[in-house]
Amino acid sequence: MTHGYPRPQLQRTNWQSLNGAWDFAIDTDAIWDHADQVEWSGTIEVPFAPETPASGIGHDEFFRACWYRRTVDVEPIPADHRRLLHFGAVDYRATVWINGHEAGSHEGGYTPFTIDLRPFARFPRLSIVVRAEDDPGDLAKPRGKQDWQLEPHSIWYPRTTGIWQTVWLETVPATWIERIRWTPN
Repeated sequence: MTHGYPRPQLQRTNWQSLNGAWDFAIDTDAIWDHADQVEWSGTIEVPFAPETPASGIGHDEFFRACWYRRTVDVEPIPADHRRLLHFGAVDYRATVWINGHEAGSHEGGYTPFTIDLRPFARFPRLSIVVRAEDDPGDLAKPRGKQDWQLEPHSIWYPRTTGIWQTVWLETVPATWIERIRWTPN
């Protein structure tokens, strides 16, 4: 599967798409707290939500959490550079572990987030685990790609849980542009 750089206006040359097959498990009642507890049951095609047929899962029942795992070999980087792990979006609450250590978390199913992998720079292999929590019964969360009923009634697409946008690694120098803001005149 070929993937173009996800942010064309901020494109960097040293990047690696992590879209594609990841190990996957559904945690129906959100009982697992750490990857060591997970019973990996299959694979999923990232960045497609497990509710969609394109993911290879097509799960249309309710579940409160799901888990992703992928191992990536990485090249060494210069000491003054950083390796960043980007998520376009994970619905709704994500916790990320790198090589068994909690590396970061994010809440909000529509916004991108980045994990700085500097503490893991010495490793030639990264084991990435993501827990995505999205309780369909939690009506206090912003609605959009969620539905609390099995049959969509106010939306015209499947519920969306987990990783649903591109995931990628990139290397940046010690000083880099993180974001740009345009203000029209």
